[in-house]
Amino acid sequence: MTSPEPVALNIRPPYAQVEAAITAMLEQMQPGDRLPTEPVLASRLGVSRATLREVLRTFVERGLLMRRQGVGTFVASRMPILEAGLEVLESLERMAKRSGLAVQVAHLEVQERPATPDEISGLVHSPDDPLEVLVVDRVITVEGAPVADLRDIVPLLYLRKEAVDGNFGGSVLDLLLQRNDLMLSTSRTDIIAEAANPRCAARLNVPPGTALLKLTAQLYTCDEKVVDYSISYFVPGHFKFHVMRKVINK
Repeated sequence: MTSPEPVALNIRPPYAQVEAAITAMLEQMQPGDRLPTEPVLASRLGVSRATLREVLRTFVERGLLMRRQGVGTFVASRMPILEAGLEVLESLERMAKRSGLAVQVAHLEVQERPATPDEISGLVHSPDDPLEVLVVDRVITVEGAPVADLRDIVPLLYLRKEAVDGNFGGSVLDLLLQRNDLMLSTSRTDIIAEAANPRCAARLNVPPGTALLKLTAQLYTCDEKVVDYSISYFVPGHFKFHVMRKVINK
């Protein structure tokens, strides 16, 4: 009697199996398509709703899915990822142009006002001296989708409101680079993950609490003055940053 062929068993943990199944399903769907409800999808995949919900959460954080409260979960846009090395500072406008993508500016707000205590600290300015600053708030969209919420705080000594005219492409850095009297040197940047607050979530069209990549940066001149203090939030799934690190041999 011939023995039956052995059956290959799927020994991957349930989480990995669900992740693979969702990935395969998304490959057959288009941006904007709605996924089945959690009870239906969990039943179809043979897993608990808790496991399914955790997997879906990771897909949302990676920018592959988006949730709309009370409506459902949808396939997100599949626009190309903008990739850059953090060793070199360049604007989103230049990054997108290098990738052949169209960048637009939305929700532009420009004002001249006294700096707040936090802004004075970020600009490494004496808290005893008054400081007037230019504040530029905007959302950057790529191919029509919001990808970053940016705020730059610049002392009026270096940039004034009229510089941000109708041709403003979204980059305060590029405006500062156009000044021949500024010798820009380095940018110190702190990088953390932070949950989207209601204002930021509304501007970026993501659910409140979505994990965003937050970059807080100080742009220095060669004489060690901070000319720009910026706070940037990036939607996951649209950006890929890398760092080259030097190996120190003993």
